Amino acid sequence: MLRQLVLFSGCIFLVACGGGSGAIKNNGGSYVSASTSSAAQSAAQISSKNSVTSSSAEVKSSLIASSAASSSAAGLYGLYVSLHMGRSDQLLGNAQREEQFLNFVRTGGFNYLIFYELEGMASASIKAQQFASLVSRAKLTAGVTEVGAALGDVGEADTVAAYNSGRPASERINVLNVEYEFWNKADRKTEFATTISMLERFKAVAAANQLTTEIYIGWVDATEAVSLANVTDRILVHYYRPNDINIVNFGIERLEWMAAASRKVKVAPIFSSEGPKNTYDAPFMGCWLEKNSHQQAYKSWKAQYDAIDKPWKENIEVVGSTWFVYDKFLDVGIGAANGCSN
Repeated sequence: MLRQLVLFSGCIFLVACGGGSGAIKNNGGSYVSASTSSAAQSAAQISSKNSVTSSSAEVKSSLIASSAASSSAAGLYGLYVSLHMGRSDQLLGNAQREEQFLNFVRTGGFNYLIFYELEGMASASIKAQQFASLVSRAKLTAGVTEVGAALGDVGEADTVAAYNSGRPASERINVLNVEYEFWNKADRKTEFATTISMLERFKAVAAANQLTTEIYIGWVDATEAVSLANVTDRILVHYYRPNDINIVNFGIERLEWMAAASRKVKVAPIFSSEGPKNTYDAPFMGCWLEKNSHQQAYKSWKAQYDAIDKPWKENIEVVGSTWFVYDKFLDVGIGAANGCSN
């Protein structure tokens, strides 16, 4: 698929031609006095406004339903988003950056946003109001149907529930995403137990508040894979590679292990847009994206996955894919400036 670079308010965005699909995601003839006429005119204006408002609400509801149906058919296409609170490039509260972001989401075909930096957010705070506004616009105008909160503490599920309370669907968080890298901890066994406890608590809060639970994983063993699969709604599995060559076989055993769970396991691969000069980790697909659309990563992964003929696949449901992370995409297109050769 060919791609084009779109300049928008000084930023560069990667857009797939033809549409498409983290660190740290709406009078009769009797005499009427002047005052009566004025009152009638005002009433007519109010009626007209109410009609427009009602019509607008109906249109927005229709758009949400249509977008949800379309996204459901296309599958999950997620994007991790750092708010960069307190930094010069903070997203919330900056009208230009917010519009650039929404334009990227819209043109890129993303329907799921996973946001960092929501921990401890007071439901009545300015931050919460700004976040609600951004989420609403993403859902009503940019094709987003789900919003997740990346959380690393068991108590943060209650933060999300408090934020959601009393808010319309367009402003609500829909997914409790566990971001806790137990595989990188010194006491892995203890930290894994902490992760399971967190997921169990998240599951209870989710059940009471009509939310979905998920976890991002890097490396797991067979026992951990089954335990995680049995206690969360879906699992995002990292496939952090510099290109799409044989990408599905990068830790393919993780999927096979999860397939041993007692229920069908929903999974989605995660790809990384990090490049040589904008990462704290190894460079991943940042340079690959100079010549390929971001939608191609999942197309390649899925084609390779579909070619696997193994019985364990019967217990795996691939629901889509995700990308880490939004701001790294802004460096796509600058080539050598980001350490990419032509």
